Amino acid sequence: MRMKKRLSLMLAVVCVLFIVGCASGAPVELRISQTNPPDNLMGLLCERFAAAVTERTNGRYVANVYHSGQLGSERDNVEACQLGNLDFAVVNQAVLGNFLPELNVLNLPYVFASTEHADAVFMGDIGNEFLANLSTVGLHGVAIWESGFRNLTNSRRPVNSAADVAGLRIRVMENPIHQDLWRALGADPVPMSWGEAYTALQQGAIDSQENPANVIDSNNIVEINTNMAMTQHVYAVIFFIMSPQRWNSLSDEDKAIVSEAAAESLIYAREMSREIEAQAVEILIEGGMNITYPDKDEFIAASQSVRDRHGEANKEILARIEALRR
Repeated sequence: MRMKKRLSLMLAVVCVLFIVGCASGAPVELRISQTNPPDNLMGLLCERFAAAVTERTNGRYVANVYHSGQLGSERDNVEACQLGNLDFAVVNQAVLGNFLPELNVLNLPYVFASTEHADAVFMGDIGNEFLANLSTVGLHGVAIWESGFRNLTNSRRPVNSAADVAGLRIRVMENPIHQDLWRALGADPVPMSWGEAYTALQQGAIDSQENPANVIDSNNIVEINTNMAMTQHVYAVIFFIMSPQRWNSLSDEDKAIVSEAAAESLIYAREMSREIEAQAVEILIEGGMNITYPDKDEFIAASQSVRDRHGEANKEILARIEALRR
């Protein structure tokens, strides 16, 4: 069951609040950009955050969400926030790791054992440090949202073991760790923006992609890939970032409003992610997706060289993450 009714309600709230704000003087627009469809989890989270900010500023600020990459790719959005040309953006850890290298520790395969382990990391000191350190690269960190464990889909064959990955041409994010992971498994990784992936899959330029189930569902990947392996190779988070220029322009009262809405979104993101993820798997099965559960130990062993090579620069943070396993 998709979340479109919930989204429609959020949009209605924003429209009403916009009218209220206009009645009391011209509101200031806050632009929020995200690259997934509006009924994707990230779209829902953005709309919820936008409605909260607009309501709590009594319409002085009206937050509008631009979905489906209308304002460019995630990399474009990061750069726009750095320049002050965009207020908020939703950016995957893999893309943001190109700007703040310490975040690449999150892209290492099989670092997180469970959602409980991830919560201990991202809702604690480590998560707060990641957000604070974004200031060193000209960004303001707002929140870290859960996207979920990434799984592999393809149009060629069921993946029942690590050996079945060999030869697959897989769309990956523009991040060297993700590329090296699939090379270690004998696949051919092809880095490209998400906005180009669906067409590339349709045209046969690539035959595979990897994402959390909710992203696979909301982007209709089942129409072109009918095999999904629950590899859970990387735990994906989404950074909700903000332009420092916009942040610094806010009054203390409005900064508190943004921070409060962000804190609420952190909890809501995890609750909704897990609910939507379970629903997405059911929807994919109903849509004809063949789902397999290969032995993850094979994938963990095959990717050890990637953790060794790319984890060398972040041994301390890796040790802290490992210590939080439950």
